[in-house]
Amino acid sequence: MASTAAADPRLEEPTRPGTSAKYLGGRPFIQYVISFIISSLFLFACYAAMAGILLPNSVQTIEFQHYFDGTTVQSVNDVQQLTQLRQAVDAGTATATGEEQHLLDLLAQYEGARAKSISLMMSIGSLFTLFAQPVIGVISDRWRSKFGRRAMWIVMGAIGGAVFMVGLRYSSTIAMLTLFWTVGQVSLNIMQAPLSTTVADRVPQDKVGLVSGLSGIGMMLGFTGGSIIAGILFNTLGLDTYFVFALGVVIGALLFVTFAKDRSSKDLEVEKFDWISFFKGYTIPLRDHDFRWTWIARFFMFFGYTAISNFVLYILQSHLQPALSASEANTTFATLSSAALPGQLLMMLVAGRWSDKVGRRKPFVIGSSIVIAALMALPLLFPSLPIFYVFYIGMAAAYGMYMAVDTALFIDVLPDPEAAGRDLGVANVATNIGQMLAPVVAGQVVAITAGYDALFIMSVVSVVIAALAIIPVRKIK
Repeated sequence: MASTAAADPRLEEPTRPGTSAKYLGGRPFIQYVISFIISSLFLFACYAAMAGILLPNSVQTIEFQHYFDGTTVQSVNDVQQLTQLRQAVDAGTATATGEEQHLLDLLAQYEGARAKSISLMMSIGSLFTLFAQPVIGVISDRWRSKFGRRAMWIVMGAIGGAVFMVGLRYSSTIAMLTLFWTVGQVSLNIMQAPLSTTVADRVPQDKVGLVSGLSGIGMMLGFTGGSIIAGILFNTLGLDTYFVFALGVVIGALLFVTFAKDRSSKDLEVEKFDWISFFKGYTIPLRDHDFRWTWIARFFMFFGYTAISNFVLYILQSHLQPALSASEANTTFATLSSAALPGQLLMMLVAGRWSDKVGRRKPFVIGSSIVIAALMALPLLFPSLPIFYVFYIGMAAAYGMYMAVDTALFIDVLPDPEAAGRDLGVANVATNIGQMLAPVVAGQVVAITAGYDALFIMSVVSVVIAALAIIPVRKIK
């Protein structure tokens, strides 16, 4: 077996015992790429479905029962009429009766509690996943198994995520939702970190760009597909939609470890690891001027972007005029995701090459940030569904440009190319912290101001700061 593998011209044998062979081409490479994309697609579909559709619906179902049980408002969809009444009262075109005013007071409490609950859940989940990927990455680097270093973690992470998704389906309190979401998200990160690392393990340098580009497309298709499928299925299956995605992520993991089998890592030579030095290493790149400013810019971008994106389902129901019902919001979310995908994919494919061709990064990152900020102001000024479509589709395209070029900008300003893995991990910390803090602040803003106007203003300011933070970068034009 060993001699046959060593003679296979499609494989490059590892230089270290217990590590993976690299795919030079042919069927092994094609099988790896296809199974990697499929597994990634299922994984990111789970993230999108839960964050965009399933968790917001779970939260508002629980909060609805808490505030409206025993009233004339019989279902979550009936809140639409109450929201439209509030909009009419605010506009001076209607006057609420005593009973209606009582329901409007409950509506305000319900919307504030809903926003606080989802923000708390998202933030706690992000806090724990902030450390999950780097820690699991190190552990899997040192793992000895006949199935290789990564396979067990990929499968166990997927199974753990699926089990906790089933737990989410049957959660009846916000505390239960928070627990299962946090542990489930950590489990999916346990799958994601080793899966992503297989690119470095098995793909030769001259094919990394191709595989990274294809995986980026797979990620976007997963995010969009997850939102579309969850939005459509929820109106039919309700909370049972969790089962669909739980099954999907396990299938994706099993497909990968079956069709992209790794070499045994039992002979892996492992040196003593210093965890203190590992975490101290995360501060090194932030001492570099250009890297630090680029890191700050990414933090503010993801803070502003996440503050809006986490609340889209609720914005459709509570901010737009006329307000949508819960079921209408689910369907509209799916339609928005479908409409936004082509522009986002196009920008992801074109912007990076365009930036390479002209030899400039900063104008693309600054320009896309300013466009996103301007588009975020539209629903604030014109809270209608057609304008929201313009905002969502335009923001997705600008965000696609931002992500394509911002990643390249980070690579260009790396203080130590020999420590690229560590430093790009630090870059991802900016993303994770932004995504962690944004829901906390956003939930409080919505609850305190009893609406979403202040949330849009906060996000606009944050993204403008992100644009301005790129200006001091010196090394790159």
